[in-house]
Amino acid sequence: MNSDEQMANRIRQALLTDGRVSEQPIELTAVNGVVTLRGTVQSYRRKLAAHEVAASFDGCRDVINDLTVEPPHRIGDEDIAKHVRAALGAHADITNEVIAVSVNDGVVTLNGHVASEWECSTAEDVAMSARGVRSAKNQLIVDLSREIEDQALSHNIREALKWARGLGDSAIEVAVTGDTAVLAGTVAQLWQKEAAEMVVHRFRVHRVRNEIVVART
Repeated sequence: MNSDEQMANRIRQALLTDGRVSEQPIELTAVNGVVTLRGTVQSYRRKLAAHEVAASFDGCRDVINDLTVEPPHRIGDEDIAKHVRAALGAHADITNEVIAVSVNDGVVTLNGHVASEWECSTAEDVAMSARGVRSAKNQLIVDLSREIEDQALSHNIREALKWARGLGDSAIEVAVTGDTAVLAGTVAQLWQKEAAEMVVHRFRVHRVRNEIVVART
């Protein structure tokens, strides 16, 4: 048995005994010190955990992580977007009002302007940790001046929505990125969704993405 095979066996054993990934169907090979991981895991955090385990072994020169994230219970894109927005909003280092979130088949896309590389990478990490997320596309741009402008515009739109007739008590979220405003949240009636969009059109935005959900009765 050569050194690659020995290392591969040790990593397999470590994966089987690590509670984060022990029940995940992970296959691995090792060639010239490069470990390749394949199979499926239930979350992005488990994918990172498998990578961490493999990379911790002496003799591992690199890890090719081809693991696919498949949540055990498929969640709709609309609900995933809610989870991501909530996670971003709960993080003290992220200005979530300037980050537009969209989801397609479990893949999250982040757009907007942020203040630093740290905020950019942190937003991606936070989004990836949200329930149901399979992967993420980070299209955030580091531009402090634009972030400040977008944040101010987002604040002004939220204030206008609070004062708009019939919308004061609605749970509407606003994110502004460049010339686009994204509306999310839940309202009781369709007219409220349409009224919210009309309010936004009064401001300096060229495009409104209205993702507000009308609550089912």
